[in-house]
Amino acid sequence: MLKSAFLLLFCMCAFLAQAADPLDVYPQQPEKLCAEKTTDEAWSLLDVMTMAICRNPTLKYRFLATRVSAAQYGQSLSKYFPTLNGTAALTPSIQKQKSRSSNKSTDLSAQLALNWLLLDFGARGAQAAQMQAYLEAAQSSYDSSLQQLLYDVSNGYYSVLSAQENHEGLQKSEVASKKAYEEAQSRFKLGLVPKSDVLQAETAYAQARLASAVAQKNIQLRKGALAQLLSIAPDTPFTLKMPSKKIVKENEFEDFNGLIDTAFAQRPDLKAAWHNVSAAQEAITAARSDGLPSLSATARAGVGDDLRAGDDTVYNATAGLTLNVPLFTGFQHTYKVEQAEAAYAQAQEELEQLKNTIQKEVWDAIQNYRTFYTTHQISKTLLRSAEESEKVAFASYKVGKLNILSLLDAQTQLANARIEYNTSFYNFLIAKADVLRTLGQMEQKK
Repeated sequence: MLKSAFLLLFCMCAFLAQAADPLDVYPQQPEKLCAEKTTDEAWSLLDVMTMAICRNPTLKYRFLATRVSAAQYGQSLSKYFPTLNGTAALTPSIQKQKSRSSNKSTDLSAQLALNWLLLDFGARGAQAAQMQAYLEAAQSSYDSSLQQLLYDVSNGYYSVLSAQENHEGLQKSEVASKKAYEEAQSRFKLGLVPKSDVLQAETAYAQARLASAVAQKNIQLRKGALAQLLSIAPDTPFTLKMPSKKIVKENEFEDFNGLIDTAFAQRPDLKAAWHNVSAAQEAITAARSDGLPSLSATARAGVGDDLRAGDDTVYNATAGLTLNVPLFTGFQHTYKVEQAEAAYAQAQEELEQLKNTIQKEVWDAIQNYRTFYTTHQISKTLLRSAEESEKVAFASYKVGKLNILSLLDAQTQLANARIEYNTSFYNFLIAKADVLRTLGQMEQKK
């Protein structure tokens, strides 16, 4: 009966050792509301952000990195538990001597060995705290990658729309150039203008067609870049929803010091740097603890039996305490502590460097945001003026009150005004997204 109980305990220990996450250290997979979008409907910014979160391999890689750190954290916690090893052996043997019958035996033995670290002067605690800090740093790095991905998707989304509207504007310019070319031909046939008018108008028309073709190429390139972020084929046909052209600039992003405080509190890459500093600090404690004594409890229990002879089962058990005192390690411990202290100082400097970088990023993003808002407001006036100027110039050329160069110049200015208006609008939206990124608030854009 006792032998059966011993073997049952042996099997139970082997089964429990295979538990998936007994210490509950693995992070939960972020909830994703993933739904495949059809190409028949226009995609909103929220749609493409959701697709990127669900499909982008960089984000998946970062999440797997958190699981690696979680497993290392679990390993550090396991040192608080005893280790239990089991061995079992079935040994048949034959002994034979001259003029005697052979002696056969089959020995069955099993043994459990327990080792439990009881005291280590804080080494386990420091190692566990260090691994926990690395886990939190990995989780913050995942959040940082998410922030960057959302910004990149926003940038790609607006870049596609900007390229499309620029192409539409250039197509309008192409139509206007064609009209000017046809009008120059008509006036030349009537003998009202020289041949040079026709040639200059023809050149301007060809340049407009060329610019339109280049703009079409830019659309495809930017669609390909966005498709890459969404992990879909570059030739996937899709359309994007147009945002409202109404810009209402409130008194946001005005308090620079307050924005810096927000960035310091919310930037996930800064949080990761903080956690790395904490991990480096715990590494110093762990390194110092390696030079201190440790106390462990050990125990062994075994059972043995000869299955053929039917002898009584033999049981054995031992228990004791083991004190380990490191006396001399060839100066390894000294340099290990110095290495940990230098790594801690290095992590602190990296943290300060990142703070300076964040302040510069926030400052630059705010300046871009303000500048693009102003340029967009100016471009509205510029576009209205250029449209009226082109109409007047064309009407004047038809009645012979204006030469062809003035008309072509007015059309060029109108084409440039359209591009400036569209570009400044989407640059403003991208600049606003960049401000949110530098503040660690890209989720708000969703």
